Amino acid sequence: MTKQPNSAGLATRTIPRLAAFILLAAIVVASTTQTLAQAQPKKSFGDWKIDCGKPPGARTERCALLQSVVDEARSNVGLRVVFLLTSSGERVLRVVAPLGVLLPFGLGLRIDNEPIGDKPLPFIRCRAMGCISEIIVKDALLDKLKTGTEALFIIVETKEQGRAIPISLKGFAKGFEYLTTLSKAK
Repeated sequence: MTKQPNSAGLATRTIPRLAAFILLAAIVVASTTQTLAQAQPKKSFGDWKIDCGKPPGARTERCALLQSVVDEARSNVGLRVVFLLTSSGERVLRVVAPLGVLLPFGLGLRIDNEPIGDKPLPFIRCRAMGCISEIIVKDALLDKLKTGTEALFIIVETKEQGRAIPISLKGFAKGFEYLTTLSKAK
């Protein structure tokens, strides 16, 4: 006598597995949708974009004004410039330069061909995405960013070779106003 498969037993094992699979698929879709929503810029101002997301460990979403460029002469050299307002109200300009820069030489900055500061900005750390330089933006520098047309960020790759990478300031002033409004609303 051969035993027939018990369809009720098969159903009791299959339904929980199917339910678990559907739940897992829903979680993956929801987390992907949330990640994509955070990665999409909310608004553009000239050459600048407002981008918002929830940093690791933060309780609330934070927004920043940013621009990414690639050097016209060398497509493997790029910069990401991020302007943000901290929870304590400080204005921070963060620049991510490519790996391989000579760290002791820092990051030079000129706005409309006028040097900013008496020495280059130091790099504070390097990560897989690049080397980071950061400065607290005082009123005088903020005014230059808002009224200027171009910022040049100068990186040094060898003792004999530096590279000036231009960043357009078109839209920065309006983007800053919008960023300030967003930070007050949170």
